Amino acid sequence: MSLPLIRLAIGRTNGTAHHGVLLDTGPLTACATHTRDLEPIGENTAHHMCQSCTRALLVLTTLPHEGGEPEFRPGADTGKSAVAHRPIPGHLLGYCGKPLDNRCSAARRVCANCTGLGAALDGLRHRAGDLLVSAGEPCHTDDTVLWAPSGRDNLVTGHCRDVTTGQALCARPLSGPNPGAPNECAPCRRIWQEAEAARQTHTLPRLRRRARWWPQRRQLDTFDDRTGTLRPGDAYALSGCVETHHVVTAVDRSRRSHTHLVAYLPTADRIVDVRLHRDRLVTVQRPY
Repeated sequence: MSLPLIRLAIGRTNGTAHHGVLLDTGPLTACATHTRDLEPIGENTAHHMCQSCTRALLVLTTLPHEGGEPEFRPGADTGKSAVAHRPIPGHLLGYCGKPLDNRCSAARRVCANCTGLGAALDGLRHRAGDLLVSAGEPCHTDDTVLWAPSGRDNLVTGHCRDVTTGQALCARPLSGPNPGAPNECAPCRRIWQEAEAARQTHTLPRLRRRARWWPQRRQLDTFDDRTGTLRPGDAYALSGCVETHHVVTAVDRSRRSHTHLVAYLPTADRIVDVRLHRDRLVTVQRPY
């Protein structure tokens, strides 16, 4: 019998949440946290997510890079003899959370934290059997989803999010998605309609022409790297998505875990907002 991977926490409203399963013997988390006080919680709560469980979920939901991946990689900006790290599939990120270089490691010493999380996941799979895991983060975000303002002082009115700033189009700070909001902020809506008109009239025709001639370009440098290095004018592909993404805007905020992009999808013929982990492994095509 397959068990669903759920969120578990000691407190029902706040605290640290974990990914795990409920067995007959008690709760079992992906990070091997041992306590019988863990109980199931909902998805949209004020809990802080356990970082080890967050990385474990990436391991379970991300397809490997199509170009193949080594078993171990060295940490970013380290020498050949540095400690070897186990990479999360489709990422330049170790099981331990350390950013990794895009090369193999021949070091004999393996990171103890990577080994620990790997053993915890193996134990989870062994005891829980085939896990029912929800799909990972979507490659393309839905720009029609409304967001709640910071402080959640008004959950009745939703705001449109500006992917380049992380704030509402009306410049209000945001706390998180609020898809159930019955009303929409009027200034946000007006700004979104003006921006969408510009996209359809000017940006989209230009990107269509660019994408049409892209396969015939000879001066393209192709390489694998993390999404944090993407810049406007690049095209990239990643595991789990058949589309070629043409980067229109790239925002890599320092000290943030994700890179925010605006990209054009030729097959779907639309411009989308993209939110990817900044250490996601992608194949980049860059004109030179």
